[in-house]
Amino acid sequence: MKRLQLILVLLVACISMSHAQLLWKITGKGLKEPSYIFGTHHLIPIQFLDSIHGLYPAFNSAKTVVSELVLNNIDASPKIQKAALLPDTVTIQSLLSKADYDFANEEIKNTMRMSLDNMNKMHPSLIATIYELGVYKTSAHFDENTKSDSYFQLVAAQKGIPVVGLETVDKQIDLLFPKDLKKEAQRLVETVRNKTILIKELTEMNSLYRCGNIDELEKLSEQSNTQWKISDEESKAMIDDRNIEWVKQLPDLMKKNSCFVAVGALHLPGINGVLHLLKKEGYKVTAVK
Repeated sequence: MKRLQLILVLLVACISMSHAQLLWKITGKGLKEPSYIFGTHHLIPIQFLDSIHGLYPAFNSAKTVVSELVLNNIDASPKIQKAALLPDTVTIQSLLSKADYDFANEEIKNTMRMSLDNMNKMHPSLIATIYELGVYKTSAHFDENTKSDSYFQLVAAQKGIPVVGLETVDKQIDLLFPKDLKKEAQRLVETVRNKTILIKELTEMNSLYRCGNIDELEKLSEQSNTQWKISDEESKAMIDDRNIEWVKQLPDLMKKNSCFVAVGALHLPGINGVLHLLKKEGYKVTAVK
């Protein structure tokens, strides 16, 4: 019954948000050619892109692809690999009580057929990400090899189209691997302990994304922050502060060439979202219907 209620709520959300949209056109303020911005989501299969009206023409018209980070950056992998490992004297086991470690270890083994002992030197936030992906793959039969968020960079590389990153590898590392290891280890345990809530949240998030309902996605994200004890300061650093920095860079990029900007969908909505900030800068931002 609860599942049916959730489906009905999401269906109403899809129907009622007639302005819901993932693809937006940017014009005005002296731009010779329009640019486009698209909200991505890493747990959505690549086939979903076929359903978005105007997406491929917008992408094919761009002379530059802009994303959060350039994926094939030759300097990125070694730095990320190093940041993903705990310091020499620290292990996951040392960051948790025996009871919490044993509980998380058992659940991770049951879900992923992988022991926490095998990941004892990984940063806890990375383990949490791997666990979340494993949970979603099992519950939704998701194939991570077909995820859509890296599609645009891969195709751009094949076509010889320049790809520009809005952030450095070091900035991404600071976001992905927080320095408070005990806090992140405890968050890992809470994630594992609340597996049912995690599945419900991921399912609802993906449904709202498929509807293009970015306003409701923002609300769900705020609720999620409360659930997983993410502070306002952490949320601001993850979303708002980055949006402000990105909008400082986009004008020069769009002035030089028509751009296709692909960033996480949660960066689009809200008073501090990229769409609103671009409008404040004087651009005309319209949904591609």
